[in-house]
Amino acid sequence: MNRRQKARFHAAMAGTVVLLAAILALLTLPQWRQRLDNLAFDTLQTLWPRPYLPVPVRIVDIDEESLARLGQWPWPRHLMAELVARLRDMGAASVALDVILAEPDRTAPTRVSADWNLSAATRQALAALPDPDQVLADTIAGGWVVTAFAASHQPSPQALEAKARFVQSGPSPLLALPDLGHAVPSLPALQQAAAGNGAVAFTADGDGIIRRVPLLVRVDDQMQPSLSLEALRVALGKKNVLIKTAETGAVTEIAIGTLRVPVDAQGAARLYYTAPRPDRFVPAWKILDGSAAKDGIAGHVVFVGASAKGLLDVRLTPGGDIVPGVVMHAEAAESMQLGSLLQRPDWAEGIETLLALAAGLVLVAAAAGMPPLAAGSVVLATLVVLATCSVLLFLEGRLLTDPLPAMASALIGFSVTALIRHRQDQSERAFIKGAFARYISPNLVSHLIDNPDSLAVGGQRRECSFVMTDLAGFTSLVEKSDPATLIEVLNGYIDGMVRVAFRHQGTLDRIVGDAVAVMFSAPVEQPDHAARAVACALDMDRFSQDYIAKMREKGHALGLTRIGVNTGTVTIGNIGGGSISDYRALGDAVNAAARLETVNRHLGTRICVAASTVAGCPDFHGRPVGELVLKGKTEAILTYEPLPPDDERPAYLAAYEKMAAGNPAAIEDFAALAPTDPLAAFHLKRLQAGESGTRVVLSEK
Repeated sequence: MNRRQKARFHAAMAGTVVLLAAILALLTLPQWRQRLDNLAFDTLQTLWPRPYLPVPVRIVDIDEESLARLGQWPWPRHLMAELVARLRDMGAASVALDVILAEPDRTAPTRVSADWNLSAATRQALAALPDPDQVLADTIAGGWVVTAFAASHQPSPQALEAKARFVQSGPSPLLALPDLGHAVPSLPALQQAAAGNGAVAFTADGDGIIRRVPLLVRVDDQMQPSLSLEALRVALGKKNVLIKTAETGAVTEIAIGTLRVPVDAQGAARLYYTAPRPDRFVPAWKILDGSAAKDGIAGHVVFVGASAKGLLDVRLTPGGDIVPGVVMHAEAAESMQLGSLLQRPDWAEGIETLLALAAGLVLVAAAAGMPPLAAGSVVLATLVVLATCSVLLFLEGRLLTDPLPAMASALIGFSVTALIRHRQDQSERAFIKGAFARYISPNLVSHLIDNPDSLAVGGQRRECSFVMTDLAGFTSLVEKSDPATLIEVLNGYIDGMVRVAFRHQGTLDRIVGDAVAVMFSAPVEQPDHAARAVACALDMDRFSQDYIAKMREKGHALGLTRIGVNTGTVTIGNIGGGSISDYRALGDAVNAAARLETVNRHLGTRICVAASTVAGCPDFHGRPVGELVLKGKTEAILTYEPLPPDDERPAYLAAYEKMAAGNPAAIEDFAALAPTDPLAAFHLKRLQAGESGTRVVLSEK
């Protein structure tokens, strides 16, 4: 096994360990798993809601218009009695009241007149009037009405009257059912008159979404049905509710006559919601004024509930819809009749775990051994297969299987493996880069790694900037110094100069003895190459002065560093043949930079920058040197000496302007500056020799 194969193996092993840890976390941290399950199942319901099929279930809605027409809630009991009577007359199979009638009617004559100053005869007459609660109870006693009760933390003084009779097949499911504690029931007279009595409790998850409706609940250690289950039982004319349980007491099925209802272990039904259906509702006021169609009520399970905002009976569905709570009861009754309740199979979690392992191993192997693009294709294909299987099971069998745990675990394993492989590749690249960077510039190494085609022999034209340096007096130093000491001193100098160049992203062109040549904007284009070159030259000058001062303290007589900077269009590229190649820049701009370096010894400057470079430096700060005609050239190059930002040299600039204008007074000005300014001394010598203007013809290199 070679080095690369070992690296891939180690990456795959690390990815596999992380994959197993992710799967274990999903198995041992149920809150994480529940969030993934909810996300997957909600997405399925949002994308593919249950198609609405006509089912004999209706909602008589106490809506805003009903309140506007008939008065604020709660309505008088005689009005509720009239509503129930009309629904029965229209042929409703059952009427489930999704309202808690736990308090006596506040509009009863005896209660309304309690605080009035009435005569005994009047009070006796009022007492003889029918009691509204009794009127409603008498109406309910006509049959097929289901009252409701709610959960409470405190015991109620009113007893909860059970109507359904439970027949159990298996151990008691009582401990498995959601415990409501105590109940807030309707008035005893209403309960006694009703054909059924059901709970209006919902099981909202931590995010407030109603995904399940309990069909069985525990109240005061007694089993009770939900409002939707009780409404169906009364509509079917059955007394018994059959409950099947497993050996552990977990509920497996609820049956009413021939109707079979699959539930989870806690006796809850997983709702498969339809999109919002306005035609499911009939406004209460239309029932009372007789304008509602009879065929929309006859033979239907009717839930009487409220959508009016002021009554605050709203719930959140998996699809993000905010609906009245009565809709959950209607959806449950519809789904039970259609057999369209969602089911979470017992084997689902085990299969999902195996899929997570299988998919994770596939992706880990892909990340470890395949190129990034191919590995990405494998990831996409794996995710598509997992999602497709889950969707098909949902649409065809109403089965809830969650692909997200497998997806998440596999992606975590893949990501870790891919990250390790990336780090390994980066380490290999860094090793190669570090090895070659000892010989060539880091930015050139990076360019060659990222652009291997550029290794081909050839070139291109490009504007670049060049920095050429030379150490004055180096030849004589070689003759006088011990070779070992000389090499140590020279290595420190060259290392420092090259580090400065690299810090400014310069490319090392060559080192010849003590001379260093640096180019900018090659091989990687740098729009600010001129500014980089000037900044590099200034940093090189600062370093060399500090280094030379330290060496002189140790007895090594190093001379000053001279630097030339120029910008121009050159040919760059690999030059050579099949056996060797060298990345170089060819052109007159390179030679001019070298000449500018040498003229510093005549000018008395340390840095000489061509105007072509200054033109590319918006923030250049310096002073003009003159129009230099280098030896062997006919055209002059305007040159400058860069200065620190706080060095203005106004006296020199004034003298230079006089010299440029041919003003003889320039001699006097330069003479005043010459003792402390070598460049002023250079111009003074020229002017005293009879030269004039800023054009300087150099006869020596």
